[in-house]
Amino acid sequence: MAFWKKEKRVFVAVAILAIFFAWAIVLYEIPPTEIVASVGIHNGYLLAFFSAVLGGTSILFPFPYYLGVFTLAAGGLNPFLLAVVAGTGVVIGDSTSYLVGYSGREILTGKTQLIFKRLYEWSLKKPKWVLTLVLYLYPALSPLPNDFIMIPMGLARFPYFRLIIPMWFGNMTFNLWIALAGIYGFDEIFLNG
Repeated sequence: MAFWKKEKRVFVAVAILAIFFAWAIVLYEIPPTEIVASVGIHNGYLLAFFSAVLGGTSILFPFPYYLGVFTLAAGGLNPFLLAVVAGTGVVIGDSTSYLVGYSGREILTGKTQLIFKRLYEWSLKKPKWVLTLVLYLYPALSPLPNDFIMIPMGLARFPYFRLIIPMWFGNMTFNLWIALAGIYGFDEIFLNG
């Protein structure tokens, strides 16, 4: 059984690397402005939203949606609107991780349930602004999946809206940075590099 888990992790890592390399080749051959022109402006925002929802469900489908955000911004879409659309999509996708954690509590042993109950009680003792700041900064600064926060908070039965609102703003900030990198970094990476 451990062999199959290792095989799956290797397959996922190779698939993600293949997507990165394939996307780099596409961007080298087809300018982002042509990609946006062929997709359309309104469809570009829909594409960003749905790919971010898929990317947010990284527990099910590890998908590097931010490559699309980078490309669409480099192709001329509004980076602030892209940040809102993609950040919202990621939060919707991340909600599946919260639900997995919330539902998964039923299968935990008594000792593990106690650990997550203590995590919840500890989080309630902290000033609200501290936890809110942490829940904002993690997705805003980290390219790691939000599952590392969402699943344990679901297991701890942390209130959904107290969790999701700072995570939403953090995801919008991260996507804004990706979009701005697409606008200002594309020429440096692909044309002058």
